[in-house]
Amino acid sequence: MTSPTRTPVVIGVGDIVNRSLKLEDALEPAELIIRAINKALDDSGLSSDSRSTLQNRIDSVGIVSSWTWPYPDLPGLLIEKLGISPKHREYSEHGGNNSGKLFDEAARRVSKGECEVALIAGGEALASCKHYLPFSARELI
Repeated sequence: MTSPTRTPVVIGVGDIVNRSLKLEDALEPAELIIRAINKALDDSGLSSDSRSTLQNRIDSVGIVSSWTWPYPDLPGLLIEKLGISPKHREYSEHGGNNSGKLFDEAARRVSKGECEVALIAGGEALASCKHYLPFSARELI
C-alpha cells in the first residue's frame, strides 16, 4: 500500500501547439517541449522561488521519442537546457501509448520513494517539418 506521503500527484500540465506554416515561426520539438515544461511549471501555481526549487528537484525524466526530428539524446538535451541532474531518465520509442507508459513508470517510482519529482514530455514539429518535406509527402500530413 502506498504511503499518503508517496501518493503521486500531477502538479502542472503544459501544452504548446504551433500551427504556423511560416518558416520564421518553425520550432523544433526540443524547443516546443521546453516551452511546454515551462508552462507546466507555471501551471503549478508556485511562486517564482518555489517554481525554481521544484524544477531543480526533478529527479526523473521520461521523454517520448520524436519521429519528426532526429535527436541522438533528446532527454540529455532537455536535461542540459533545464540545468537538472535526474537520477532516472527514459527515452521511449515513438507512439501514442508511450507517454502513458512513462507516466505509469514515473508514478510507480514516486510511490516507492525512488524519486520525488518526475517530468514526462514529448513533442512533434509537423507544421515546421512541412517546409522541408517533398510536395507529395506534404499532401499526406
